[in-house]
Amino acid sequence: TQMCAPLYATQGSLTADSITYDVNTKKTLAKGNVVIKRDGAVLCGNEADGNMETSEFNLNGNVSGDFPEQKAKLTSRSVKWTKPPKIKEGIVEGFGSVHITREPADRLDADYVRWEAGTGNYMARGGVDGIIENKLLRAHEAGRTDKTFWGRKVTRYEDRLQKMGLSADTVDGTLLNNLIQDAVAVGSVKMDYIDKEGLLTVVTAGKAVYSKQLGTMVLTENPYAVRSDGKTIAANKIVIHEDTKNIEAIGNSK
Repeated sequence: TQMCAPLYATQGSLTADSITYDVNTKKTLAKGNVVIKRDGAVLCGNEADGNMETSEFNLNGNVSGDFPEQKAKLTSRSVKWTKPPKIKEGIVEGFGSVHITREPADRLDADYVRWEAGTGNYMARGGVDGIIENKLLRAHEAGRTDKTFWGRKVTRYEDRLQKMGLSADTVDGTLLNNLIQDAVAVGSVKMDYIDKEGLLTVVTAGKAVYSKQLGTMVLTENPYAVRSDGKTIAANKIVIHEDTKNIEAIGNSK
């Protein structure tokens, strides 16, 4: 017979084939068909352990999660679910083959993901591969908060609507209303885009600085541009204008 235990107050419940509860330590051990429900979200796994008072639980084995308010689903080998006071659906940490989907078409895969459930804030590490708001992302590490985003060992960032791609050792930037305001890419920078003539341009540099306010991407440290028709540009500084996709070469241009 499946057993059930309250998590805290009236906001959640824990069910499993067997549940052991220590009244002194407040710790719970659940095994077999574990289901944890909390604030509309549901996590399932083979077994779980946690603390009723702190509302912190670890689930192991074939873990799956459903977060209806976010239209998101999760699978991984194990999950740690904590409940800080100001985050309604808690913080979800997935370990091992983490796969998260969110309607209509977002997905994120990584070895490790820390997600503030109920928000777009996350940090992913290890084989990060995702499509987020129609943007492709592949990196060793990536994350965002309400106002910032970053990437490490970024092998591919692609804005499919703008037909622009980027790779770099590090990428850091700021956000406002979910839109990129500024960004700095450093180390082995490679940028590619389709210009208004439909030709592919690839620019390599040591550093790239993007400004939404200025509408420019400024590439420095030996920037070099090659267009698919064979035209090349080398200069001290290459400026790409966001609206026209025109290139401006500044200083010792060739």
